Amino acid sequence: ESKTAFTPFDRPAPVRYNYGYYSYSVGVNYRVAEPFAVFARYSRGARAGADKLLFSNKISVTDGRLINKADGFDIVKQFEAGFKYRAPNFTVNVTGFSADTEDTNVQAGAITTDRTYKAYGVEAEGTYRHGPFSVRGGVTYTDAELVNDKLNAAVAGKVPRRQPDFIYQATPQFDLGKATVGANIIGTTDSWVQDNNLMKMPGYTLVGAFAQYRLKDNIQLMLNVENLFDKVAFIEITTPSVPTNGIGLGRAVNGRTVSMSARMSF
Repeated sequence: ESKTAFTPFDRPAPVRYNYGYYSYSVGVNYRVAEPFAVFARYSRGARAGADKLLFSNKISVTDGRLINKADGFDIVKQFEAGFKYRAPNFTVNVTGFSADTEDTNVQAGAITTDRTYKAYGVEAEGTYRHGPFSVRGGVTYTDAELVNDKLNAAVAGKVPRRQPDFIYQATPQFDLGKATVGANIIGTTDSWVQDNNLMKMPGYTLVGAFAQYRLKDNIQLMLNVENLFDKVAFIEITTPSVPTNGIGLGRAVNGRTVSMSARMSF
């Protein structure tokens, strides 16, 4: 271990502040017909700054009070509205949403994030069943923006890092009496690697497979394969732009991974 956090005992300072905020949520659900309903909800909440504020310039070193009382917590405001439809063999849920979020974070004893976000989007999910076959899945579209940043004004108006426009998933499967076989499909479109929006991380689609067999009512055998086609998929790249030597730092999902297990209930 080359680096570790520590409390600077050579720089004692008082902490003497209080904070307060109110949270609420209000919603309505209306059944238009037996299988169809619409809904809406608005909520407001917050997260206390707590230890993230210590050793930062948000607390006075002379009397320990908050220099700006609004810095004691981060506010989140959310709104959603949509509809739900239920039929004997399929369901559909569609939700539109918006969110305004404040975020304050600390690394190495200094405030490194002090910004607000805004996001709009639509989430759709559904299920379908016909005989032994069933499938469930969903897709989410998000339009997100860094509204402002008190520490780095240059990122205002940019798209937050690692936020794709679309994420999606689907799980088709067959139930064959004692056996069940199916697949898991997940994916995203491309996204910016960092908040400066200079380099993009490619999207990906990953496929997994699974099978279950019930030897007896209380004994079950399971086979799972993650990343069936052994695809390279990056979920994080820390290099903010294309380096001159063409080599950057990133993190990828695991390659093809196969596991087997047995379960006994008693």
